Amino acid sequence: MNTRGRSRLLYSGAILWLVLTVSLAVWWMIFAFQQSRRLGAVSGPDPQFAHVHRMLAWEGGSFVALLLVGGIALVVSIRREQARQRAVEAFFMAFTHDLKTALASLQLQAESLREDLPEAAANPNLGRLLHDTVRLGVQLENSLYFAQPEGGLLLEPISLARLVAQSAEDWPELLVEIQGDGIALGDVRALSSVLRNLFQNAVVHGGATKVRVAITSRADGRVSVATTDDGRGAPPEVLRLLGQPFVGRGAAKRTGVGLFVSRQLARRMRGDLRFEDAAGSGFTAVLELPTAGQ
Repeated sequence: MNTRGRSRLLYSGAILWLVLTVSLAVWWMIFAFQQSRRLGAVSGPDPQFAHVHRMLAWEGGSFVALLLVGGIALVVSIRREQARQRAVEAFFMAFTHDLKTALASLQLQAESLREDLPEAAANPNLGRLLHDTVRLGVQLENSLYFAQPEGGLLLEPISLARLVAQSAEDWPELLVEIQGDGIALGDVRALSSVLRNLFQNAVVHGGATKVRVAITSRADGRVSVATTDDGRGAPPEVLRLLGQPFVGRGAAKRTGVGLFVSRQLARRMRGDLRFEDAAGSGFTAVLELPTAGQ
């Protein structure tokens, strides 16, 4: 269940709890008054029964009032928290979108410098600038998906080999070999973000220089995209944590948001993403998606 679904369930549960508890308290008061009257009718007039009636009225009324006040406070608090969360998400998305626009402009200007000025292209600082803008762009994209986990996706047929080649253009230092092709049903922007995260993980955290991408259409109506790099790989204790956000991973202290977002996007496209150790050395990520005919 997504975040908004859980929030709505919590809000509905609070209202249901309020209605049930107040109803039970009122029923208890009515039942107690009825039993008191019956005892009074059997035993005759007694000042003690008048005292019991007053006690039931005051204590029962106070109990119902406390339940109402506490329940309404709980419902209002949940409602305010939902509104605050929506406001934070809207602000974060607007801020990130503006930052992405500025970053895209910076990247375009840096690429223009590299193409128009040969002496600038030979400067290693320009290469690092372009590399860092790509990394920052990937992180901002992850932030947008992380802040809006229930955003709509447009599922359409996608040529996987073409999209892999386009996503690999952001990592010129990485040799990407593509084997096979397939037509998957997915969201172009989301799937491109998944691939860019996998390439970034291979370069930044694995130190890889080469990635082999094997695309296979299966008989069960699924298409798999297996990316295997020649990097350092991941020890078993780290491999078990991949796909979980904000879990410490040794000295690197990676947030894990990129692979977490990638897995969530894959599942929202009715697929999955799993991580394996490559045979010998390196790291393998297997993305599975439904074919366009499914």
